[in-house]
Amino acid sequence: MDKTAVKSVLESILFLSAEPIEIAKIAKILDISEREVEDCIEELKKEYKNQKRGFIVIKEEKGYTLVTNPENSKYIKEYFDFEQKQSSLSQAAYEVLSIIALNGPITRQEIEKIRGVSSDNVIKSLLEKGLIKEAGKLDTIGKPTLYEVTELFYYSLGIQNLEELKEKIMQREDTSI
Repeated sequence: MDKTAVKSVLESILFLSAEPIEIAKIAKILDISEREVEDCIEELKKEYKNQKRGFIVIKEEKGYTLVTNPENSKYIKEYFDFEQKQSSLSQAAYEVLSIIALNGPITRQEIEKIRGVSSDNVIKSLLEKGLIKEAGKLDTIGKPTLYEVTELFYYSLGIQNLEELKEKIMQREDTSI
């Protein structure tokens, strides 16, 4: 097996392994010497460093492991903080989303009339999360903003559109009778 193939196998195993990989185990699987495995790992380490890749290979007590490049930690943290914000919704947020999805485009005043409570903060949060968007202005006094759900809303539910949402609701109602 040539070095390129060995490095490819190593990279795949490093990527998929939850635990550090053991040199002896890899050498046996690939039917090569432990020294050859270590040489290929060292080459991978240099390639990742020289190419400023998103991963680096590090040596731990029990073997080698693939980890994210520490230079990217700021962005990784921001991404996962963003994802966490996307996934955490309050009961009020679910209520407002439901109202907007089934009645939109709809104004904040109409949402509050249905809910019976202020919805300013909830609407702001849903806008920040990208689950709703402004859909124009109502042609009345004051020109209130209209809101509707976004593609991200549908995507997060695993559906394509409002019709599919209504079908799922109807199916659920049919099974709960």
